[in-house]
Amino acid sequence: MKTKELQEYIFQLDNLLPVLIEHFQISDPHKLFGIKITLQQYLALNILIKKGRCMVSDLSKSLGVALSTMTELVNRLVKKQFVKKIKDLKDRRIVWINLTRRGLKIIQEINKKKQRHILSILEKLTQRERQILIDILKRISQTVRKA
Repeated sequence: MKTKELQEYIFQLDNLLPVLIEHFQISDPHKLFGIKITLQQYLALNILIKKGRCMVSDLSKSLGVALSTMTELVNRLVKKQFVKKIKDLKDRRIVWINLTRRGLKIIQEINKKKQRHILSILEKLTQRERQILIDILKRISQTVRKA
């Protein structure tokens, strides 16, 4: 493929990706859903709903933030009663982070609203277009992971 042609694809992607990210990714849950929660807090709760209980170090690695930053974030979530800390019975050095009922309710509410928003976008595409979109995104994800 010619360099000029590739540069045109790069230019188009560079213009399209911010729009897609803005509409498919939650950047400000408080602004979008009126729930007093930051993006990092949302991401941490989302990890907990998918993986179940985690240690602070697991959350830190998953979000790519420093352990001290994650500890502060978890403490804020504890104060909001979205998560609770539970000491491991076998090893007192280990502290598990679990969602509370309140945290579970909040993350489920945000995710439902997010899914409805994405649905409103995807339903404007044909079934074939949706499948092509998913196939292309899967292929790109595989390529990026290999790199």
